[in-house]
Amino acid sequence: MNQNKVRDFFNYSNYLGNSSDRICIRSELVKDFLGPRRNVSILDIGCGDGSLSLPLLNCSNHLTLVDISKKMIDEVDSNIPEELKDNVTLINDSFESIKDDDCFDIVICVGVIAHVPNLERLWRKIGSVLKIGGVLIVETTPNPYPLGKLLKPYYYIRGLIVKDKPTYTKNRLKVFELQASAKALGCEQCHHVRYSFPLPGMSHWSHSMKIRYTRFTLTNSVISRFGSEHVFMFNRVKS
Repeated sequence: MNQNKVRDFFNYSNYLGNSSDRICIRSELVKDFLGPRRNVSILDIGCGDGSLSLPLLNCSNHLTLVDISKKMIDEVDSNIPEELKDNVTLINDSFESIKDDDCFDIVICVGVIAHVPNLERLWRKIGSVLKIGGVLIVETTPNPYPLGKLLKPYYYIRGLIVKDKPTYTKNRLKVFELQASAKALGCEQCHHVRYSFPLPGMSHWSHSMKIRYTRFTLTNSVISRFGSEHVFMFNRVKS
């Protein structure tokens, strides 16, 4: 995976529009997992437009928002309330630019693993900056299309037609691999949810319809078992 290709994808694609339903659900999950927080430092790796971390911004919290895409950094900058801009640090660069001696109470790494050239370095960076007693929220999508084998011809043809897609192969980190990596950092799992069951033609649905459907895949006890996206919350109990 080439980092420049990742940057180009997020700079020039309609990622925010195409993923609006999943971004909304991810934001709701982060809010539910963390609840109200004060006097904490928060790192959001691959922050996008800030939908996940900006709701945590207040006069006592400090956010460090990192994204390789200039388009995303400009977007999140426009969403920060003027009176709270001093509480936010924006970094338009790779996660590797974060200093190892920086320390954070909360690290959010959602929608990122699929697009990182070197996962070992990502885990090493998280381990260097997450405080003992801190919280890690992380996501993986090991199988983005649960119906992929049944609808292989459809997805093949769609891949030939759709141009607004990455020009690189995404990482598909398995759940047990993610759990093992978090455990190696001294983290204990406290939450795990799954959701999202993409259907053919969803890209043509309205935003509100996609939101209702994706929320249904989260709240329905049967469908959620087959969800393609997994979001975890871990507490770091040791180094």
